[in-house]
Amino acid sequence: MAEYRRTVKDVNLQNRYVFMRAGLDVPLDPSKPLSDPKRVTDDTRILDIMPTAEYILTHAGKLVLAAGWCGRPEGEDPQFSMAPVAKRIEQILGEKGLLKHPVLFVPNCYEDNTPRSVYRHQDEVRAMAATLKPGQLLVLENVRYDGEAMLKKREQHLEFAKFFASLVGENAVYVNEAETQNHRPEPTIMTTPLIIAQNGGDVVYGFQYANVLDNIGTIIQKLETAERGSFVFGLCGLKIESDPGITSKITVARDLIDRMRSRDVIITGGAVTYTFLLAQYFDSRIEPVADQAAAIVEKYDQMILDQTKGLNEEDKVKELTKRLQKQKSEELKSLIGITDEEIRQLVGSSYIKWGQEGEQIVFAHNVIAKAHSRGVRVITAYDHTIANGSPNKQGILPVETAIKMYSNATRIPQGWLGVAPGPKTLEKIAEIIRNAGLYIQSGPYSIEDSRVEDTSATDRTIFAAVLQCKENGGTTIAAGGDTTFRVNVCNAQEAFETVTSAGGATLELILGKSVGRDAVEEAQEFKK
Repeated sequence: MAEYRRTVKDVNLQNRYVFMRAGLDVPLDPSKPLSDPKRVTDDTRILDIMPTAEYILTHAGKLVLAAGWCGRPEGEDPQFSMAPVAKRIEQILGEKGLLKHPVLFVPNCYEDNTPRSVYRHQDEVRAMAATLKPGQLLVLENVRYDGEAMLKKREQHLEFAKFFASLVGENAVYVNEAETQNHRPEPTIMTTPLIIAQNGGDVVYGFQYANVLDNIGTIIQKLETAERGSFVFGLCGLKIESDPGITSKITVARDLIDRMRSRDVIITGGAVTYTFLLAQYFDSRIEPVADQAAAIVEKYDQMILDQTKGLNEEDKVKELTKRLQKQKSEELKSLIGITDEEIRQLVGSSYIKWGQEGEQIVFAHNVIAKAHSRGVRVITAYDHTIANGSPNKQGILPVETAIKMYSNATRIPQGWLGVAPGPKTLEKIAEIIRNAGLYIQSGPYSIEDSRVEDTSATDRTIFAAVLQCKENGGTTIAAGGDTTFRVNVCNAQEAFETVTSAGGATLELILGKSVGRDAVEEAQEFKK
């Protein structure tokens, strides 16, 4: 039986301020105006939080919505403003006949098209929050416009968290609906709920996150069940994150291997595949120097932490981190004996995180080695669908791009890049998924371009296999915003038992970790 979790239904909302933390990191079309709701190109994460928001508004709460971060802005970057998110929320409420009052946005940038940070404009934000009426919603600008949002320890970000709590005053309600960002120790997730509880308020879950906790939180028990069948983990998507202190699907996957058994499988998909292919190819060079490589990584990670400590300017932190990461990568490549030319000869123009390629190849090698030590197979690629044009940020190829099949695992021709699995790889992946007892997909297996899907049939093949897995009694989970988008585009919701737009947060939750959940529980314990 699932643990009972207090949600917004368990507190009186009438005429009370409600601070709801969401995770609305949505894709945006920069060609459209900030005030155009169509600037939001995929509103899945907005729709996920709407049942909670609507409940609060229809029960006369004064809702301050901290939408979290969108993208990774360096300062007040208008490209990542939450302004169109507020407009899309207003549009949704209007379509449902629930727009009792206009949706407010602060700092307001609709007239001058100049987005500004919340923390740097406290007077304006406080004044706007004070005008809220029962049943009205106020959306806050991107929290990452302020560098304080990146400070992970309470003693560092306490004043920042206190400011957000002050917007709703005493006897307020804090609602955690930050499903997609609850794995990050961001101040409004980690500390603001405790301050609101200390101010006499209530701290509860939103409907979506409570449901995710109930459904995803049981996976660890399933992994420990003797009769569970094979566990297949689709380690897919665009990139490997390896910055010090960052938890990503790759770091979680490495920890997840401790729960895996022989007959379990890790399938790499999307751009991740090409780093893993390189790790496989260079295995005989990496293995003899693995300990030295680990020492180099540890040395540079500590240098990054030491040299960025106390720096308050985010630009300087990023510049220094980037420089040290590149030095680390070059030292690792030198140790292993890898050249950039050799990398390009093997994977062509396929996506590699240049500037961190040395570490990421080592990182992938460590995952493969750990998996093999437990009898877990790692599937990369036997062949590819390739293209001779580079996709834009939305994954769309230039119109003149040629797409074709390439029958080898490596030696992708120069000027061509892998954009999807080839037929042999896809057939093998589908067979493994169909026979899984538990399947988790944490990213897409191909780029977004519809011509790639027309050529390769990647999504159609994968989702058909997932549906078969589910019909065979397997548990199927789609995790991550890009994964959810593909599921929705292909109308493949039926194939998955659970679809969550949270990626890294979901994987951490599977391992029993969640900063957001822990913060809610701490605040609730304080109230007892």
